[in-house]
Amino acid sequence: MSMNRVVLLALLAACGGAQRQAEREQQPFNCKDRIASYMAVKTMAGEERGVQIDCAEAGPRITRWRTDKNGTRQEDRRNITPGQFDAVWSQIAGTGWENLKDCTNGTLEKRDPVYQFDVGDDENKSSFSCQTREVPYPYFDITNALDQAAMQGAKQLGDDEPADLKALD
Repeated sequence: MSMNRVVLLALLAACGGAQRQAEREQQPFNCKDRIASYMAVKTMAGEERGVQIDCAEAGPRITRWRTDKNGTRQEDRRNITPGQFDAVWSQIAGTGWENLKDCTNGTLEKRDPVYQFDVGDDENKSSFSCQTREVPYPYFDITNALDQAAMQGAKQLGDDEPADLKALD
């Protein structure tokens, strides 16, 4: 097989992959100003961490961030397909977020992290919080959907073990 033929086959294979990606990304999508986020403050992983999906400003995208105890912020933002966005949104919609209030079934201890949730679309907006070590149902369904989507195909955001815990080793 000649070198030209190998190069031609490689180019054709690359174009096929690009074509499939373009077809995946050309899904019909109605944003409806949907946005969902949670932010956890004073967790073991750092001072603040959170995840947000939104679509109004730049199409469907996901953002995750983490701020360590020294104030250093790390952020990862990337576009997602309309299908990925709708899959996450469907899990969040299943919680009945429009009717959620501040949780009363968390651990509610003073030293526990505080989770702040903000969810909205073109018809409703809701903000609520929960102070707890482990996020209870149905709030967990929001953090879990966002966390899974944020980690899909992405590297870990920084070192997950704070320096003060490493010192204990």
